[in-house]
Order: sequence, then structure tokens, then C-alpha cells
Amino acid sequence: MNTTTTPNHNAGGNWFAFLFGAIFNLMARIDLSFLMEYILQAVAGGIICLAFKIIGDILSPFWLKQKERVNKFTRARKMKIGLRKKKRSHED
Repeated sequence: MNTTTTPNHNAGGNWFAFLFGAIFNLMARIDLSFLMEYILQAVAGGIICLAFKIIGDILSPFWLKQKERVNKFTRARKMKIGLRKKKRSHED
């Protein structure tokens, strides 16, 4: 009959209890008013960032349309100026 021995894992399982004990010990010493103020600031900052993102997404198509209009206008104007210069140089 073959018997195998396995390592004892019970001694290594105490790290989990130690970790939770350390976390709860630190949480007992944290000032909750500071934590609540930090959470409030983080939520307010997130809302402001989200608002800017939504406004940017809404205004972006309008900005691109205006940019395209300006590009068409300047392109047409450059062509007219170029035609005038050619006519004038041709007349000379």
C-alpha cells in the first residue's frame, strides 16, 4: 500500500485572516469625515468630467460643420484670387 504525504496548507491559510484583521484595524483608525469628503469630491469631479464629455459629443458635429464651411469658403476664395492673378498677368 502506497501512502503519499501532502504538505500542510493550514499554516499558510492564516494570511487571509491576517490580511482582513489588518484592513479592519486600519479602517477603525480612519477618520470617516475625511473619507466621506474625498468620496464626495471624487463623485463631483466625475460628474463634471462626464458633463464636459457629453457637451463635447453634442457640440462636436456643429464644430465640424462650421469648420467644413470655413474650409470651403477659403478654398473658393483662394481659387477666385488665383484666377484674378492669372488674368492680370495674362493681360500684361
